[in-house]
Amino acid sequence: MSAFWNEKIETLPREELADLQLERLQVTLNRGYAKVDFYRQRFEELGFLPEDINSMEDLARLPCTTVNDLVEHYPYGLFSVPLKSIVRLKFSTAPRIRPLVIGYTQRDVQNWLEVMARHMIAMGIGVQDIIQIAFNYGLFTGAFTFNQAAELIGATVAPTSIASATIQIQIMQDFRSTVLATSPTFAMHIAETRERLGIDLDQTFLKIGLFGPEAMSPDVRRRLEERLRIQAYTVYGVNEMVEPGMAAECQEKSGLHLAEDHFYPEIVDPDSCQPLAQGQEGELVITTLTNEGYPLIRFRTGDITRLDFSPCPCGRTGVRMAPPLSRSDDLFMVRGISIHPKQVERLLREAAPEVESYRIIVRKRDGLNDQLELQVAYPENYVSEWYHTHALADDIRAHLRRALGLGVKVKLMEASNLAEDAGRVVFED
Repeated sequence: MSAFWNEKIETLPREELADLQLERLQVTLNRGYAKVDFYRQRFEELGFLPEDINSMEDLARLPCTTVNDLVEHYPYGLFSVPLKSIVRLKFSTAPRIRPLVIGYTQRDVQNWLEVMARHMIAMGIGVQDIIQIAFNYGLFTGAFTFNQAAELIGATVAPTSIASATIQIQIMQDFRSTVLATSPTFAMHIAETRERLGIDLDQTFLKIGLFGPEAMSPDVRRRLEERLRIQAYTVYGVNEMVEPGMAAECQEKSGLHLAEDHFYPEIVDPDSCQPLAQGQEGELVITTLTNEGYPLIRFRTGDITRLDFSPCPCGRTGVRMAPPLSRSDDLFMVRGISIHPKQVERLLREAAPEVESYRIIVRKRDGLNDQLELQVAYPENYVSEWYHTHALADDIRAHLRRALGLGVKVKLMEASNLAEDAGRVVFED
């Protein structure tokens, strides 16, 4: 089996890669200027024309694009092609107050699959493998991407979706699955279930774990590798572009190879959005280089990371990014679900408009058994009414579960106990 899916691109000398990036950047800027009102107005306000770009460094002259910019132009305001040219729509609400839609042309989808195929080959996955995909085939389009990319490289796909851990293990044994694609949280649940059922690792055939979208700490990786007897790899994506597939680890596990021929990365100061010196840690900003349907220019991902341009022993020349373990905004993740404090506040107001103050508690357990608790100050007229107080908690809890897809502990207390941290997110180990 070849160590590369597209060896020419994956091992392209840095000088040639820079030329390719500049050529594709100019196409992207021209597309944005000609086809997207938002970008044309922004360029004109700066007195900027796409031909003013002579190097990739010139890109820093442009302001960053934010999630709010995308939301404000919902649904199709940032599309650069007619809707009839779009073959896939990706809809997302969480963790925003309002939704957004990303559109992909046929070529965009093919590029996405091509990049994901590269990552799979880099992990050692090939035609001999049976890939068990334990992601929900719903609004998270990553499940479809894993599925189609696996078929592209000739592997066999077992789409087990959201089946229980017990059923996942049964299928794993019966089908002799060699690769498990899921979140680290669910993978650990599968490992714990296997141990509880007394199933020996010799009765399974797993070799590789392909994990996303949540971050995987070194300790979580170690525990997954030991308890499932696998090599665990991280796949990274950005919800507003491709998720997953923008970057992923190779067998060296020395950083995530970013597909630089499709995505141009910058590390910027989160306050100024200006580039930082090479090797510094900052916010990852991405410019799409080949997206036809939904081009994004200097998009702020919110992820804090750093880039490594040194050669990788695997032979790939693309830059590697460190796995992001923090954010530049208030976004946090609980059991693989991205949540924003404003989202929680909105849901609380919908369920119980009479509530005046609250506090969000996030108890971190390496992402595996994270707990989200909402501490709520009950209205004064509820203090002595036990039934109504507990009914209020039940209403809030049910509404949060429906909206977030996550169980939330709701604790009612007197307002005086929340005075110091009201409205805040408190993280507890």
